Amino acid sequence: MEVKTIDKGYYDVVVVGGGIAGVSASVSASRLGAKVLLIEKQINLGGLATGGLISWYEPLCNGKGEQIIGGIAEELIKLSVKYSYDSLPKAYGGTDKSFPRTDRYGDRYATKFSPCVFSLALDEFVISNGVDVLFDTYATYPVTENNSVVGVIVENIDGRCLFHTQKIIDATGNALIMQRAGVPCRTGKNYMTYLVHSIDEEVIKEYNNDKCAWKLRKWEAVGADRLGKGQPQGMGTFENPTASEVTDFITEGKRRMLEKLKARDRYSYEVMSIPTIPQLRTIRQIVGDADFNGITDETYTDSIGKVSDFRAGKEGSVYQIPKGALYNSQFKGLYAAGRIISAPTHDGWEVSRVIPVCAFTGETAGKLAVLGANN
Repeated sequence: MEVKTIDKGYYDVVVVGGGIAGVSASVSASRLGAKVLLIEKQINLGGLATGGLISWYEPLCNGKGEQIIGGIAEELIKLSVKYSYDSLPKAYGGTDKSFPRTDRYGDRYATKFSPCVFSLALDEFVISNGVDVLFDTYATYPVTENNSVVGVIVENIDGRCLFHTQKIIDATGNALIMQRAGVPCRTGKNYMTYLVHSIDEEVIKEYNNDKCAWKLRKWEAVGADRLGKGQPQGMGTFENPTASEVTDFITEGKRRMLEKLKARDRYSYEVMSIPTIPQLRTIRQIVGDADFNGITDETYTDSIGKVSDFRAGKEGSVYQIPKGALYNSQFKGLYAAGRIISAPTHDGWEVSRVIPVCAFTGETAGKLAVLGANN
């Protein structure tokens, strides 16, 4: 049977992936007057920050009292706690209920947030900024002519559909669109990890003492315990994962978590949320016109701005990101956002994969798509 492709019309910019990078890219492009479509394969926005339950907004500051990142990244940190709890320092808008912070980042512009409430707020954010959203839709292949984008094929309840466009922003987290367009890519190693949010008597006592709702969410993980030279128990690292390997990754994480829970009194706890997406962080990145290496004194003539480092021991570290890390100029109309930008070093990938930097590169990708990479 021949499958008909349904023509769905034209958009100035199509953003694939509704994580933090994709949200930022779509809003950025829309604010510049572009007609923008945001495609998300799940039914919620936020990616790893919400569906992946990594509900900690890493710092916008350098740990030395200086804010480094602003723009949409700052809009989103405020949005993440607008309708729910926060753990912000008072200097950055926190209140008496935000404290006392029990982590080592107490004085940094960072916060815990409700992944569920933040996801709901992200819908409001993108729609109010004029972005069209398609949920439950999988972008399968870019359509190119002579290495220039002319459209994207998607699959959803309507069938196989074609959206015409000359600008695609890949915010998939795995460079799926870039790779299928022929852009050269690098792969990274991934470790077994499965994280859920739970509640038990211990955290309820903490809440009763402080009346701070973020203390009711307890992060619990399996698979992060490692043996020898960084190898996780029972499952080694893998890169460029196949569909079967991703399935094994998910089912093994679920199995380990269930085994952990079986040892408990079943009346003593509740699992509040389980991840709805694989908690993979370094799947694939593009080979761009320039590389972001995560070196503090490295400068670029095409710098798009500066970002900070979330890691303990890296306080004070500030990095420039080159514009060329967001595209490969041999492929016209394609832009990268988030953890797939060209960052070949360990430090480069670690810095670029977290929420504030994903928002920052997403915002920039949206501007480049509308204004052109040469402006």
